[in-house]
Amino acid sequence: MNTNLDHRAAQASEKLARLLSYLDSDPNNVALLGDAAECAFDAQQLALCDQLLDRQQKLAGVPPKSANLRGLCAMASGRFDEALNAFAALINDEADPAVRYNYAYANAMLGRFAEAVALLDNEVIAALPQGITLKMRTLHHLGRLEEVIALGRLYADHPHEGAEISGLLGTALFDSNDIEGARHYVERAATTADGLTMRGLLALNDGDADDALALFARVLETHPTHSRAHLGKGLALLDQQQFNEAARQIDAAAQSFKTHAGSWVAAGWAYLLSGDLAQARARFESAGFVDRNFAEVPGALAIVAFKEGNLDEARSLAKAALRLDSACLSAALARSLLAAHDGDQHSASKIVETVLNRPVDSQGNTIAQALARKAARIEGSR
Repeated sequence: MNTNLDHRAAQASEKLARLLSYLDSDPNNVALLGDAAECAFDAQQLALCDQLLDRQQKLAGVPPKSANLRGLCAMASGRFDEALNAFAALINDEADPAVRYNYAYANAMLGRFAEAVALLDNEVIAALPQGITLKMRTLHHLGRLEEVIALGRLYADHPHEGAEISGLLGTALFDSNDIEGARHYVERAATTADGLTMRGLLALNDGDADDALALFARVLETHPTHSRAHLGKGLALLDQQQFNEAARQIDAAAQSFKTHAGSWVAAGWAYLLSGDLAQARARFESAGFVDRNFAEVPGALAIVAFKEGNLDEARSLAKAALRLDSACLSAALARSLLAAHDGDQHSASKIVETVLNRPVDSQGNTIAQALARKAARIEGSR
């Protein structure tokens, strides 16, 4: 519980009650409506804030201060399209940095990451330090890891945002396979959600699934929609061969990421290992909708087709995957399975079970688990 926020909300509620009593006597007072709407927002009475702004708009249009408040109220209610429209009306060459930050945030929440990055210039970052972390997150979504790392290193010692910045920097370094660099910065962000998540991923990277699960649980207790924590938890459960729950967790991450093809592929491997071919195929196909050029998609689908006994489809899919990437691991595995089947009397299902569940490292991880980590980009070095 944030006692400071609760105290401010209580104070705002008391002031709001007074303003509403004044409005009973003077219902068409435009300035009073604006003040009351601002108080309602501070008191976390968002529906009332909207109603007061509507009354003000009918009387006198929308002054800039009210347009900004309309956008903030919409964002707080999760209505980011409305927020975008409200802030857009205020954007010009002389727009206040706070308004530009709010506009960037609304863009980011709608997946308009390039638009958000363009708004987060040096002036915005200087005025609002949280603009640094927002820019790092949006750059990461765009896959511009070098820029994330450069920005993070520039501001890692920031007096107010340093811990959050270090967590995001550690994440970018991890995704760039700089494991030791990630460790350094994660130590400086140990209690943030991103820092705890990265500690979990580093524990998983070191083969300690139990510690990883404990860290992911701490994150999800306070941030239940944290995508990377769900993904990490799913991969840790995959290590422990809890395939059904692993699939559920990785599914949650994929749904949250939406456009991270690797998460859908990792979920597909979890379902495949649990024996649910229909769900595995659906997740691999979802990855294909996100990225048609991701070779691991047809490669993984080739494994599903092989396991279903559709050998011609498996051959075609493996060939397509290798055209996209001659080093595609799942396609190479599919071709090996097909070759083994052609010269073996065992059923296709028996061969695939034997190969997919064969340990490939000292921790006992199987080929399938390794492929899931590879797709999710959370494999790292052991």
